[in-house]
Amino acid sequence: MELAEPFAMSQPAISKHLKVLERAGLVSIGQEAQRRPRKLEAAPLDEAVAWIEKHREIWERNYQRLDALLDELKAARAKAPAKKKRRKG
Repeated sequence: MELAEPFAMSQPAISKHLKVLERAGLVSIGQEAQRRPRKLEAAPLDEAVAWIEKHREIWERNYQRLDALLDELKAARAKAPAKKKRRKG
């Protein structure tokens, strides 16, 4: 019960969330008499942070290249003479 107190969630909802976190390897469960203390496992989170950071850097470089290309295209369009529209018929 004390785990659910700070949250606007029921005890069963907290238990379901903890089971998901446990299956993901993010939380481990101990046992002390009638209590089952939970412990946050940092290693999987560290792996996730490393993966996210690697991909953030890749996407950041991609966006920088895209920005440079768009600047090139804008500059080329500004230098190009205006085309006259053709009349049909």
